[in-house]
Amino acid sequence: MIGGASTTRNGLARMSVAAALVTVPVVAIVWSLLVWWPTLPAELPAQWSGDEVASRLPTFFFAGTAVVIAGVAAAFGWHAALRPRSYERHRRVLLISGSVAAITAAAWLISASVVRNPDQEIGAAGLLAIAALFYGLVPFALARASAPSGQAEAAEEPDEFAVMPSEILAWSRTQVVPTFAWACGICVLAAIVFGYVPLILAGAEASNLSVVIVMSLLALTFYAGARIRVTVDLRGLRALSATVGIRLVSVRLAEAASARVTTLEPLRWGGWGYRVGLRGKALVLRGGPAIVVTLHSGAVVAVTTPDAEQAVGVLRALQRRNAA
Repeated sequence: MIGGASTTRNGLARMSVAAALVTVPVVAIVWSLLVWWPTLPAELPAQWSGDEVASRLPTFFFAGTAVVIAGVAAAFGWHAALRPRSYERHRRVLLISGSVAAITAAAWLISASVVRNPDQEIGAAGLLAIAALFYGLVPFALARASAPSGQAEAAEEPDEFAVMPSEILAWSRTQVVPTFAWACGICVLAAIVFGYVPLILAGAEASNLSVVIVMSLLALTFYAGARIRVTVDLRGLRALSATVGIRLVSVRLAEAASARVTTLEPLRWGGWGYRVGLRGKALVLRGGPAIVVTLHSGAVVAVTTPDAEQAVGVLRALQRRNAA
């Protein structure tokens, strides 16, 4: 038991260090903003053609975008480190998050340092960009690999429910989605700090107005997905936003040919949220159990939820009763 506890503590320490490394780029961006902001111009170079600046971006917008991207990447990194079983390959999340955050920080630091030091050669910044591209390998190497859980792609078979014709059978589950909740909070913070505050202090300008509009729309989108209610009843399978009431998934009972439970990995569907691909449609809220409904047309609809076995059991029972 002592050896097992020591191994657990060591694994937790490694995961925490890996997540902290993913956070380093956003800390570097924030530190540079606090130190360099009084000396930065209204616009920063965004693209170069040789040694000449090809295009520029408003400093407010550049800084706000960099903080949001690196902050969201850091949030993904911490979520993967603290809840590794939410992902089939949590180390890959740390790899991608680390590189995304580092590349964003490198872009900001290169642009800001060039305007502060005009004699600096832009070519030398290529080394920093290359290092940032491979930065994610560091938290990837430090993160502890998941212990084999023996979980196959298909989850356990759901329980069978017997339903009498006069009985009412339904299932419902409301779940909070930490990924979207964190992203919403980060967007709100970015909108306030880099949009609304400058708007009040400096007046309406293209830079702060663009930050307000973009970050507010992103915050509203993430807010809609932060709390989802999934139900199975006589109307079929439905998933709607519990915060704004928008229906996201709707499958009528008569449309469903079969239902099963599977383990769904977000990255295989291209990420989180409402996904549409060749294999069908999916509402991906987290990695783990998912309801998978195959329609008579052959299309597939998937929704992730912790109680997928119960939901599929209820859906199958309703189908059997309708067929009787």
